[in-house]
Amino acid sequence: MDIPYFAYGSNMNLEQMARRCPGAQLGSRARLPSWRYFINGNGYAGIEEFSGSEVCGCLWKLDYRHWEALDQYEGVDGGYYEKKILKVEREIGNEEIDAWVYLSNDYDYGIPSSEYQAIVIRGAKDASLSNSYISLLEDWAKGVPASYDL
Repeated sequence: MDIPYFAYGSNMNLEQMARRCPGAQLGSRARLPSWRYFINGNGYAGIEEFSGSEVCGCLWKLDYRHWEALDQYEGVDGGYYEKKILKVEREIGNEEIDAWVYLSNDYDYGIPSSEYQAIVIRGAKDASLSNSYISLLEDWAKGVPASYDL
């Protein structure tokens, strides 16, 4: 699979990815326009289509062993997440590329554990995402942000 992986949740975290996918190569920052981040009913990151918003994250170059590990972690066989190819924009040059993305099949909003969201926030810092985007991730640690339509 030469198509990169777009991470937007805990898989941005360098320490976690080094344990789960040894040898995976971190790529550039990227964004997914017209989507937004949320925490699903199980307390984990998801994204949903939403006009006027964007999801920020990073790209990874993975090999087949990494995909197997991530599919297991994301619960693909159990139906928790599905893997799709979406168009993302690399931050450098705003180049649009195809990337694999894990999409939650649970679209209820929930609240993450403090441990989980700390891993996501650490990953956003590892990926050098903007302070304003990190603030959005921090808001989710306290519950659904007021700016989100319910």
